[in-house]
Amino acid sequence: MRPRARGAQATINQQHLKHNVSVFKAMHPGPLVAVVKADAYGHGIEHVVPALGDVDAFAVATIDEAMQLRKLCQDQRIILLEGVFNEAELHLALSQKFDVVVHQKYQLALLDQLKDSDCLSVWLKVDTGMNRLGFELGFAKNAIESLIKSPAIVLHLMSHFAQSDQPLAMQTQQQIKSNDWIAQQGLPFSFSNTAAVLSGISQPQEWVRVGLGLFGISPIEDSMASDYKLRPVMNLQSRVIATKSIQKGQAVGYGAHFVAQKSMRLAIVGIGYADGYPWSQSQSTHVMLNGLPCPVVGRVSMDMLAIDVSAQPDTDPGDVVQLWGDGLSVELLAKQLNVIPYALVCGITKRVKFDVIQ
Repeated sequence: MRPRARGAQATINQQHLKHNVSVFKAMHPGPLVAVVKADAYGHGIEHVVPALGDVDAFAVATIDEAMQLRKLCQDQRIILLEGVFNEAELHLALSQKFDVVVHQKYQLALLDQLKDSDCLSVWLKVDTGMNRLGFELGFAKNAIESLIKSPAIVLHLMSHFAQSDQPLAMQTQQQIKSNDWIAQQGLPFSFSNTAAVLSGISQPQEWVRVGLGLFGISPIEDSMASDYKLRPVMNLQSRVIATKSIQKGQAVGYGAHFVAQKSMRLAIVGIGYADGYPWSQSQSTHVMLNGLPCPVVGRVSMDMLAIDVSAQPDTDPGDVVQLWGDGLSVELLAKQLNVIPYALVCGITKRVKFDVIQ
């Protein structure tokens, strides 16, 4: 008898994660920063960090994330991508030996509180065209001259591509020219994210910041991670909790947006938008059952979704349904749902149980 349980589960494959690190190391000879913000892009930071021993540093967005990460790795370098916002956070960063990104004038002012005996690794962020965080190039030149004189600061430089998935775009080419000036300052630097490495525009000696790609997902439109020999780290599965037959003309789900054009066999799967499988207007999504695609029919509910199993009439409660992962890429599903892949994996909620393959 098949096991009967609701069964929403995300399986994290650490071997695939280690493989992906090796792929990026083969692409890029310089230091590799593993970006594990947002709970390692929804994969669970505690499940991911133990498999990332070969990276040169970690990066997170917030100081709370950095503190959680420090508990998992006592000695590893941790870069705080948004920097610190007040004096208390500055002193916490000092005590925990966090690297701090500085992108605003008030953050520069906070650095005036450092004593000569302190030692803080600072990444000065230069805005070369992203227009999000960072100083304009002219101001950055003066800031570099000032910071490099401080005995308490170990200075690095950083920027961020806006269209790294489009290496020939005019904006990207303009940013590359600005980055060249930054690279010539003789300081450690970081420009490139996952897409920049995959697109071949990272500089050999820079500290590349790899996030989504580590998890076997491509951030580049119309490409798959498998194109770069990357393997999916997360498999999201659930189980069939009910089955039923409907007749032609009967509607399925909230709002009656799906009406059967013929007699159908349905299976109800124990996962919904409260678990992280998104609500959508799309009528083209599918899941995998016994290795075969099954269309999602009707609106996704908070706790359930319905699939057409007419081609597999022997489907019973307890059967495993694959939502994404091996055999059904996150990139493909994201395209069907008209969202970005990040939104899918980062949307996993606490209701989903996690399992780890070491």
